[in-house]
Amino acid sequence: NVSSKLTCIKALFENYGFTDTQVSTLFKKYPFMITLKVDIAKPKLDFLHSFGFTSSDLCKVLADNGYVMRRSLENCLIPSCEILKGLLKDCKSVIVLVKKHPRVIKQDLRNSVVPNIELLRHYGVQNSRILAMLKQQPGTLLIGANRFKILVKEISEMGFDPGKIHFAGAITVWSGLSKETRERKLDLLRMWGWSDDEILLAFKKQPKIMISSEEKIEQVMDFLVNKMGWNASQISYRPLVMMHSLENWTMPRCLVVRFLLSKGVVEKNLTLSSFIRMSEDNFRKRFVDKFCVDFPEVITLYGGAEDNAQKFSRKITN
Repeated sequence: NVSSKLTCIKALFENYGFTDTQVSTLFKKYPFMITLKVDIAKPKLDFLHSFGFTSSDLCKVLADNGYVMRRSLENCLIPSCEILKGLLKDCKSVIVLVKKHPRVIKQDLRNSVVPNIELLRHYGVQNSRILAMLKQQPGTLLIGANRFKILVKEISEMGFDPGKIHFAGAITVWSGLSKETRERKLDLLRMWGWSDDEILLAFKKQPKIMISSEEKIEQVMDFLVNKMGWNASQISYRPLVMMHSLENWTMPRCLVVRFLLSKGVVEKNLTLSSFIRMSEDNFRKRFVDKFCVDFPEVITLYGGAEDNAQKFSRKITN
C-alpha cells in the first residue's frame, strides 16, 4: 500500500545519510519522489555514491534538482557522468560541477555536450576555454546540437575570433536571449544614436553588454549623454560602462572626473574607460585623495553621487 511504499523509499534515503527533516523537505518539494520504487531509485543512488558523491553531496544535488531521480540510470546518469569525467579528468571535478549545476546529468550529453564541444574544437576554440565554459556556463553546452550550430555560426559571422576569449562568451550571451529581446535592446541602442557597426563593435569588445537590462541601458545612456555630456558614439567604444553599477560605480566616478576637468586639474584627453576600469584604491588615490584638500567637493560627489547628480549638472552649466 501507499504507506508501506512511503516508508520504504523514506528509509532508502535515510540509509544514504539524509536526515528525517531533509527527506520530508525533499518530498514536499518533489512530490513524485514519494512514489519512487526502491528497486529503481536504489541503483541510481548506488551509482552516484560509488562515483564519489557523499551523502552531503547527494542531499545538495537532489535538493537543487530532484528531477535527477527521474532520469534513466543506463541512458543518462551513467553516460553523463562518464562523459564529464572524460572531459574533466577526475570524479572530484565532476562532483563539484554537478553540485553547482545538477542539470548537467539530467540529459544525455551525447546529444548536446559531446557534439557541441566537437564543433567548438572544429572552429579552433582552445580546449581550456571550452572547459571553462563547461565549468562556468554549462547550460550553453547543453543546448541541442542543431541550435548550437546555428548560434556558433552567427557569432562567427559577426567577426568574433574563435581564438579569442570573447568567442565563447558571446555564444553564451547570445544563446540566453530570445530574438525579441535582442531586437528590443538593439533598437534601444540605435535610438541613442549607435550605428549597427558601433553596436557590433561594443558587443565584440564586451559581449555581456547585451545582458544589461533595457532599463539599465536607458539609465546609463541618459546619465552619460544628457547629464555628463558624453558623445553617444564614443560610449560605444567603452561598453565596459554598461557592466558596472550606475549609482555605486559609474556615476560617482564620472561626477568627480567631470568636476576636476572643469577646474582644469586633470588632462582633457582622459577617456571614459580609463577611469571606469580603475580599481577602487587607484581611483581614490588619483582623483579623490589627491584633490580633496583643494577641492573638498570631490568627497561629496564621490560619496553621494546619486543625490548630487542633478545639482552638479546645473552647477557645471551655470
